[in-house]
Amino acid sequence: MNRHLLFSPSSTYPMPVAYLVDHTGRVVHTWSSGEEQPDAADRPPGYLRGWNHVELGPDGCLYALVPLHALLRLGPDGHLVWKRELPVHHDLDIDAQGRVHVLTERPRTVVNDHGDRPRVILDNTVAVLDTEGRPVEEYSLYDLLTADPELRPLVHDLHERRWGAFADSGWTPSSAWEADLVERAEYRGPTRDALRYLRDLPGSPADVLHANTVELLGDHPGGLWRAGDVLLSFRDLDLVVVANPAARRVRWWWGPGTLSGQHQPSALAGGTVLLLDNGRSRGRSRVLEYDPVIEEVVWRYTADPPEDFFTEVAGGCEISGTDRVLVTDAQAGRAFEVDRSGRVLWEMRVHPPATGARRSRASVYRISLPPEEGVRAVLDQVRPEVRDIDHPTIAHARAYSSTAER
Repeated sequence: MNRHLLFSPSSTYPMPVAYLVDHTGRVVHTWSSGEEQPDAADRPPGYLRGWNHVELGPDGCLYALVPLHALLRLGPDGHLVWKRELPVHHDLDIDAQGRVHVLTERPRTVVNDHGDRPRVILDNTVAVLDTEGRPVEEYSLYDLLTADPELRPLVHDLHERRWGAFADSGWTPSSAWEADLVERAEYRGPTRDALRYLRDLPGSPADVLHANTVELLGDHPGGLWRAGDVLLSFRDLDLVVVANPAARRVRWWWGPGTLSGQHQPSALAGGTVLLLDNGRSRGRSRVLEYDPVIEEVVWRYTADPPEDFFTEVAGGCEISGTDRVLVTDAQAGRAFEVDRSGRVLWEMRVHPPATGARRSRASVYRISLPPEEGVRAVLDQVRPEVRDIDHPTIAHARAYSSTAER
């Protein structure tokens, strides 16, 4: 099996490491950089530590998300090609021109349909960067969703309910709190501290959208979407959307009432959508394949018993072969592959840090299959002695418990 996996364990903070491994768990290559990491003395929360997510480009460059702060592009040998200070988070995709489409976050005040009092929201946006990391476009996902007459009340109702619950929570801010909150919300160059301030409010009244996926699409075989559209996932709305960024309109959506905190939807060649349904409200996770034409779930994977697989946060899934799906159980630090019958063919575990070390709420955000074109570019460009470089944190990723493919 000529295949590789890419991931960055949360335990490698404050000097995050991305590991490229083969299917046996042998480390083939690593990247590491402490560039723009928050100071450990400030005790940053788990979602701000390390690299939120990593992607390998077709040229062998690694894209690393420093959460809510910067996007790094590292060459195959680990040198910093460029960095762009942006409040990035969760996911990115690279188009045919080499431009990066990355999720970002900006606070703003909005007026809901329920009244004229401004409310603060963390708007999620998609920023488009050219090959040198220069911003060329940005569009608001709040504006995109609320322009749709069916999705607008979904967003506004959740936003209002959370602010109502927050007001009733008994939390007592300082007398200058509200003015300070509005000032932070209207600040056009959001800092990591400002975004953390808003994210950490009890009950997350501002963090309503919480986008976690952006994927560039080709044409749907049934015509539901077109090349250039984007697939988006909004965790707290239990919502998956296909939108046309140029027209700023939603083409298709699904999820509320079925999904619960989902991650990593992807469009398959046959026109279906594969995703990890985390099942936050049910206490068990599952993988679903949904056909938007017939509006039915056409395949699912659940563990036996179902409660044996549950990652409340993070994780994902993707097609790894004609009849195989790779799944990330993020909180267990595990990747496993299943076939269409639900049989587990293979698994790999990233061991947690040593006892006493501070742990993240997820051992690894996502374990993914990088493009083999990018893997070949790495191995063609990097000196053999660099491929075998050791690193003080490598023990966390080298200790695998894996089973051979059956």
